Amino acid sequence: MASLVYNTAAKEMWDDTVDLLNDTIKVMLVGTATVYSPNVDDDVADTGGAADALDAEISATNYTGGWGGAGRKTLASKTITADKTNDRAEFDAADVTWTSLGGAANATIEAAILIKEGVANDTTTRLIAYIDLTNTTTDGSNFTIQWDAEGILQLRTV
Repeated sequence: MASLVYNTAAKEMWDDTVDLLNDTIKVMLVGTATVYSPNVDDDVADTGGAADALDAEISATNYTGGWGGAGRKTLASKTITADKTNDRAEFDAADVTWTSLGGAANATIEAAILIKEGVANDTTTRLIAYIDLTNTTTDGSNFTIQWDAEGILQLRTV
């Protein structure tokens, strides 16, 4: 699956409902145990049906998923810059590491989803972007997402 930005999140980044720099933006990990086929029209993590983003969130040692779960990491050192050479704006943040992920219970990670958690549960947790990763099975070692040197998200201007 290719990486994508969800339509409603794109609109909300424009109207400032989602503020990438000032809102708490988190990363949730989804795996292969439950098939999630991301669609640009998906809005929230928990649609109440089967095979939504919440259903595909990994279950592994040292990862607690779900709304408010400690497995979801908050992005730090967020920036938005203009890349005039490549005619685009770039959103970036510090790389994210999960310590001792897996071991007793493992999962195969296939993607990271940027989210803005809802007020009370995942039925209002906004899906921002689906970032395709190389499938990696946890084994108790650290798992790090090293964001692309050109940023996590890019908005082309030409």
